[in-house]
Amino acid sequence: MARIQLLPPELANKIAAGEVVERPASVVKELVENSLDAGATRVDVQLVDAGKTLIRVADDGIGMDAEDLQLAFEPHATSKLSSVEELFRVLTHGFRGEALASIQSVSRARITTRTRNAPVALQLECAGGQAGEIREAAGAPGTVIEIRDLFFNVPARRRWLKGDSTEFSHVVELLQSIAAANPEVGFSLIHGERKAFDVPAGQSQDERVRALYGDRFHEGLLEVHEYESYGRLDGYIAPPAMHRPNSKGLLLFVNRRPIKDRSLIQAVILAYREFLPPGRYPVAVLFLTVDPESIDVNVHPAKTEVRFLEHNRIFSLIKSALAEKLINSGVLPGIRLHGPALPQARPDSHYEPTFDVSRPRLFDAQSEQRARDAEHRWDEARRVLDEALGPVVSRYEVRDVGTANNGVPEAADARHQAAERAVQEGSSLPPLLAQAKALFQVGATYIVVEVADGMVVIDQHAYHERILYWLLENRISSQAVERQRLLVPQPLELSLAAAALAEAHSEALREFGFELEPFGHGAWALRAVPKFSVGGKHLEVVQEILEELAQGRKPQTPTELRKCMVESVACHAAIKAGDVLEPQQIKNLLQLGETVPHTFSCPHGRPTTYKLSFVDLEKIFHRR
Repeated sequence: MARIQLLPPELANKIAAGEVVERPASVVKELVENSLDAGATRVDVQLVDAGKTLIRVADDGIGMDAEDLQLAFEPHATSKLSSVEELFRVLTHGFRGEALASIQSVSRARITTRTRNAPVALQLECAGGQAGEIREAAGAPGTVIEIRDLFFNVPARRRWLKGDSTEFSHVVELLQSIAAANPEVGFSLIHGERKAFDVPAGQSQDERVRALYGDRFHEGLLEVHEYESYGRLDGYIAPPAMHRPNSKGLLLFVNRRPIKDRSLIQAVILAYREFLPPGRYPVAVLFLTVDPESIDVNVHPAKTEVRFLEHNRIFSLIKSALAEKLINSGVLPGIRLHGPALPQARPDSHYEPTFDVSRPRLFDAQSEQRARDAEHRWDEARRVLDEALGPVVSRYEVRDVGTANNGVPEAADARHQAAERAVQEGSSLPPLLAQAKALFQVGATYIVVEVADGMVVIDQHAYHERILYWLLENRISSQAVERQRLLVPQPLELSLAAAALAEAHSEALREFGFELEPFGHGAWALRAVPKFSVGGKHLEVVQEILEELAQGRKPQTPTELRKCMVESVACHAAIKAGDVLEPQQIKNLLQLGETVPHTFSCPHGRPTTYKLSFVDLEKIFHRR
């Protein structure tokens, strides 16, 4: 008895439907893409019960004649491919020819279609894989497909569907993404009696993105346009302050096809890495255009994944273009005020401020000690930079800005010249110090800078950490690290797991400037340190790195390991929260910040700077 047999067509179609038709959104995707391939300028989608009861897709495309309609629901029937060569240069959304056959095998389907020159429309009905006869019907030029009772004959599949709100959200997300990639086409979505969205045909890409995703970009939208011979990147990214807890705000398109490519998503995340807190994701809508012959779109049944011939170069294009845009944008994160409005004072009430606006500096023994510690750390940090940067450090020396009699920095020539230089050099914002009308420290942790339209609040530790990180990373990338041997090896206090990793990573540590040597019975000692290492902190740096490696919290590659070590050194060298800074030290810090590409976030992604506008203050005090 033969064990191998051909599957009946109806069973084969149901198996194919399992790959293509996962939920109502899958059906909408296939039908809308067919409408686009048919040259539609308008696509209207209507749902009942989130598509479980009815999915209706109407378009004004070219329509079908009787011959095409007869084949439309047949397996592997398509008008989009005619040769093997075309499979490797796909310009249409659909091409396999199994979608309609799969859909109609698990539903009751009706298609009404009319070509532009035909006097009447044609109609065909199918149910569970069985097709009826073609008959004439009333209908406008184009095609209307109605899919009813999805999975009526596969109850096990229907039980896996989620509630209406969840299934509808999948359709909204899907249709929004298709509409975003095709701004020349009008789209609408109706659920029951409610219209979810309606966008007109003929919009620009910018208009379409704002119409569909305006809520994601309400605090600003940055345009990205980058071209290379192997690909073009266009898109819109939100400022770093608009981050989200997941990657749903990140949309990627390749040749107008929405895709989910983990590698390309990672390229976007890496571009934002130093702008976002850990575990947060950026918001972006990105369109990648490449030669169709350089990608393979036939690697996933739902066509949501592609394979790139120039994958590494595409990855670098996305990462570098976004990182450069973020760095050059000069956009300061704004402070977002939440919660109920402050109670309104009665007209006859009298309010006396409880703080001293003159802000005298009060010192006690503890704050005096903090001030001395801060002075020591500042001197040490300057020494670190002197050793690390050598002759280059002269360009970071700070000139006295000058102050008026009341201690507020003057609008001096030096500031005006810095602002003019910034404009001439194409910077989007003049240097912060050049804008400053007043600057001071609060809480021995934050620096407040008054500018023309508000105030900028800076976390002094995170801000200084970003500066040191960039300066040290730039130095290390340009030349070999110099080491200095210690007169007496210093024992490392390591857990057993960290000590076991010391030998494996000793060569990477040596390249960075840290030299380890065995210290008996599995213990290790520090024998040499890099010249830019902070005095008294090199043990902490090495111990921290090895312990985090042991716990799996640090990457293992030499490049990433080096980056983590730079982060650790910068963190230990930076001014700390609680360090009292004198006015000149604040000016020095701000001017040093002007020498690096950006200071908006620390190396770990934590924000360093926020801006509070006077408009926001007026809202707080009910002035507007």
